[in-house]
Amino acid sequence: MIFIGLFLFIAFIVIALNLYNQSNLSKIEEYLQKNNCQNIIYSKGSYKALCEDYFIVVENSFTVDIDKNSKLINYTDIKNLEVNKLDILVNGNYKIKFKTEKNLDLFFNNLEKKLSK
Repeated sequence: MIFIGLFLFIAFIVIALNLYNQSNLSKIEEYLQKNNCQNIIYSKGSYKALCEDYFIVVENSFTVDIDKNSKLINYTDIKNLEVNKLDILVNGNYKIKFKTEKNLDLFFNNLEKKLSK
């Protein structure tokens, strides 16, 4: 009986954390849509999106604070881009990580299009 109770308690905690995480992801997605961001990719625990004048990387964490958990880079501040394995290096010092080469290529190509405008 104790094992059943313990199992139910652990299952409840896992379900609650999953629902809380889903709520965080919804908040991030709403923020990106509100700011007219396109080409949104979720990979390696963060959202990467191309917005009108900048691109943003928003880390998914236990508490969502867009100001603290995000990195915003204006297109005008980008001097060079490099692809290194599954990462994009911006100006040689900021690394954007991707899980698959397909996501990296899609984001990189769209970023280059934004920069050429």
